Amino acid sequence: MLKRCCVLLFLLLPCAAAAQYPGDEYYPYAEREERRELLTTDSAIFYRAVQSPSDLYGLRTDFNLPQVALRRRGLDYTLERTSLMGVAVSYRYLTALRLLGAEEQRYAGLAAAPGEPCAAGGMRAFRFSDGEPLQPFLASVRFTDRNYLVGAKAAVSASPGDGWRISAALDARTGRDMHVEGVFTNAVTAGLRVARRFGEGHELSVLCIVPPSVRGTRLSSSEEAFTLTGDRLYNPAWGWQDGRVRNSRVRRETVPLALAAYAVPLSASTSLTAALAAEAGVAKYSMLDWYDARTPMPDNYRYLPGYTGDRETEQAWLAGDPRYTQIDWDELIRQNRMAGGHAVYALEDRAERLCNLAFDVSFATDVDARLTLRYGVSLRRENTRSYKQMRDLLGAGYVTDIDRFLIDDDTYSNKLQNDLRHPGRTIREGDRFGYDYALTQRGAALRLQADYRSDRFRADLSAVLGSDAVSRRGYYEKELFPGGQSCGPSRVVRFTPYAFKVVAGWAFSPRRYLEIAAAAAARTPRAGDLFFQPLYNNRTVDNPVPERIYAAQLNYRLTGPVVDFQATLFAVTTLDGIETRPYYDDMASVYCDMAVTGVGRMSCGAEAAADIRLSYRWQLSLAASAGRYKYIRDPRVTVLSDVDNSAVDVQAVSRMGGCQTGGAPQLTALAEIAWFGPKGWGCRASAGYAGRRYVEPMPLRRTDRIAGQGGITREFFDAFTRQERLPDAFTLDAALFKSFRFERSRLTASLMLRNLTGEADTVYGGYESLRVRRIRPGDDTLYAPHASRYTYAWPRSFYLTISYRF
Repeated sequence: MLKRCCVLLFLLLPCAAAAQYPGDEYYPYAEREERRELLTTDSAIFYRAVQSPSDLYGLRTDFNLPQVALRRRGLDYTLERTSLMGVAVSYRYLTALRLLGAEEQRYAGLAAAPGEPCAAGGMRAFRFSDGEPLQPFLASVRFTDRNYLVGAKAAVSASPGDGWRISAALDARTGRDMHVEGVFTNAVTAGLRVARRFGEGHELSVLCIVPPSVRGTRLSSSEEAFTLTGDRLYNPAWGWQDGRVRNSRVRRETVPLALAAYAVPLSASTSLTAALAAEAGVAKYSMLDWYDARTPMPDNYRYLPGYTGDRETEQAWLAGDPRYTQIDWDELIRQNRMAGGHAVYALEDRAERLCNLAFDVSFATDVDARLTLRYGVSLRRENTRSYKQMRDLLGAGYVTDIDRFLIDDDTYSNKLQNDLRHPGRTIREGDRFGYDYALTQRGAALRLQADYRSDRFRADLSAVLGSDAVSRRGYYEKELFPGGQSCGPSRVVRFTPYAFKVVAGWAFSPRRYLEIAAAAAARTPRAGDLFFQPLYNNRTVDNPVPERIYAAQLNYRLTGPVVDFQATLFAVTTLDGIETRPYYDDMASVYCDMAVTGVGRMSCGAEAAADIRLSYRWQLSLAASAGRYKYIRDPRVTVLSDVDNSAVDVQAVSRMGGCQTGGAPQLTALAEIAWFGPKGWGCRASAGYAGRRYVEPMPLRRTDRIAGQGGITREFFDAFTRQERLPDAFTLDAALFKSFRFERSRLTASLMLRNLTGEADTVYGGYESLRVRRIRPGDDTLYAPHASRYTYAWPRSFYLTISYRF
């Protein structure tokens, strides 16, 4: 038996080492370039292997399904957790973690994750192993026509001796998108990890990742704008300035992460791991603002010929006149210069200054050979300070910090000050203005997990009990809401989140495993959703409660020399969701703050995936999912006037029951054939499908005040309440790669082509508008919803990667 184990470790170690530096994120085939013999045995030691977590469906569909909005299982993205050594981390650090050699383990749905809390949407856990990479150096360059043009990666890992290990990584991307005008990326991610082993099993490590980036983004638009321009990738966010393209929606981020971890064995059966993480930096998103002027956004409904009925406007759009179809920066600057100093138009940043701290202590105790207890405590403090900052006055000299929306208000035009403590403040480039506040969430949680394993049976029980507190602090005193209504601390909203999960599985043989899981949880709402208008109002929503989650999952796994198969049945129900947002209410003709409470959704369905080894060099991969993702309760909608908190609509019933979850295909399918040839050659082709897709529904439209009052005819009522189904999406992709092996190094070149057919009419996603349009045929007034907004997927695109490991 010992000899067999040694042979197994000898065969698996190169696989783990090769995974230290995975290929480009758009090239997930690096580990399959060389076929390896499958080790077969009937030893009972391999019951543990078939019991280990596996997400075959996720691995096969991540890059092969159509390029559309994909909320797996119809669940919100926030229900998926990503952690590093027990601490939740953001997606922005994942590229650096992989380059630094972190091992990534995926858990689908309710699969048991050692030492991690329950996450109904699954999780990704990153940890650094003790092994040494066989090829510690990586250099790669890549070329693409999506989001950027050129990218490069470099990574190195070294062990200078005396227990030290040092890893460094760099990833850079630059260039503009070749399909969507105005979209570009200039980003660098640098990472460094230093670890020192001393004593018996003691390890201290320090990790730092710095990911500065500047990205030009694109905006959704209406179908009318796409049709008039004849461009499915039309982007209203950019325009010409002095003959150069300038994007008004640019995201700038510099949010470094630092993490220190210490691991030590306390006894022969108990170990301790402690981690302290800090995330601090600034994220900004620019947008145009205007003062007593018309909106500069070219696809505003008032500028489209469907509203104006103007033939000249229609001809200008059809001709692609950029003065109509894009932002006219030169005209904005001209109007500013004619205004005599005060800006008519300006470019501002919506800034968020983050300071998040997290501390986690975990213990693991092996009670006996079958039972392991994992327990610990986590503390966190998340603070986000939000404010507006003037980026570019576009040739003007200043703006005055007042609420421009109230200038012509008959009642409140004498209460214009955004900050009573600095009335009439003159704002120049770089100054803060408009609003300034901070949202703080503090939390503590205790967790306990029992992991029992016999040869065939496995059981995991976990419990998490926490306490959270959320509050707001205003730094400006809004004249509309003087004193503590806007400035200073708000009341503290407290919650008691919890999570309980049980997982049980039975291995019928070393190749077949059945597992069932169930969970119940309650989580704290997002801090911004607890306030009607967090920009300048301390008022919280009435009677906030945590969101409740109930989930169950049945998983079957089959492994063998020819077929690896996995099938999952799942059901997830979320209740008491809260959403808030500000908007302009066309029916009340006033700016409003809306709170939607009691949101309930259900997701149920099945996923299945299989890898079939047709021969030594050919492999077929299949995956499919089918489900129903819908709203199961009618939420309540409360609307308050933004100027005085007076009620516009209170606890109105929104007829959302039966609406489908947006951005979540209810049918998916994938087929991929791969060939791993001699001398490092390989290729693959895949076909993907996503169907039963819907736009994101808006609860406000389905209340009696909107649909009932506005839908005076059956046609108009259906327009407010009917949810649009998006066309099904198909894609055909292909890849070709070649590896050159040298003594201790490898050079790999790969070319991936996405959307080979060049399909340009695939809708990426869409959402309903909150706005209502007035139509006046004669003396009557009719109401109709504004058109939904869409984003279209990219046409044919490519990724060329050349990497060298040595």
